[in-house]
Amino acid sequence: MDVVKNAWEIQSEEQALLALAGHDTPEEFERDRRYHAGEIARLCSITKQSRGFEIGSGEGTVARILAAQCQFLDCNDISAAFLKKARATCAQHTNVAFYKIESDYLDYLPAASYDFGYALHVFIHFNPYDIFNYLTSVKRLLKPGGKFFFDACMIGEQTIALFREHAAMYRKTPERVRGYLNFNSPDMVRTIVREVGLQISNELELSESGWLRVLAINELDSKNKGLWPFRR
Repeated sequence: MDVVKNAWEIQSEEQALLALAGHDTPEEFERDRRYHAGEIARLCSITKQSRGFEIGSGEGTVARILAAQCQFLDCNDISAAFLKKARATCAQHTNVAFYKIESDYLDYLPAASYDFGYALHVFIHFNPYDIFNYLTSVKRLLKPGGKFFFDACMIGEQTIALFREHAAMYRKTPERVRGYLNFNSPDMVRTIVREVGLQISNELELSESGWLRVLAINELDSKNKGLWPFRR
């Protein structure tokens, strides 16, 4: 059980990069984080008056970028090792706080207190139970009209090679399943988002090519529901 809980406790810089970026180079990883930080800021309508939360801080690059654009940011991660790295990355920002996720998901954060939230490359590792429980927490945390961005994945042409790779790793060390990609269908993700009481708002069309991204909104009109393709 400890192996499952500690799947993200990295021991070296090389291991950290592999866990966060797969086969990307450090330069590709930095470019990816900067691109998605800008996208999250746009999709979540982040302003200097916005308070937000992050699920899965990783090394803290996205938090560092968005901290300069919002009023306050609460960063949450299951890994003590990555939280330590994120604190160092965001050291110059006084409007960022860090919390270790234990067994209660995000229930320790204040209800109806956040204008936005996001989880970048995190829900791609979640099974349906984790997606449901995290989104239940997200629903509780968001103010009316608050927005939450996350990405997910299914088996498709963009992800089939990764599926084969992770299936081989699972065969050798199934106890590390929390660290592998978890492939969920768009319909399943959509159903859970609606089940917890959030609405899905989208700009592009539903895709079954592999990578998915979702913008969930608290108490919004139900028009324009759906998922749109995730571009790395």
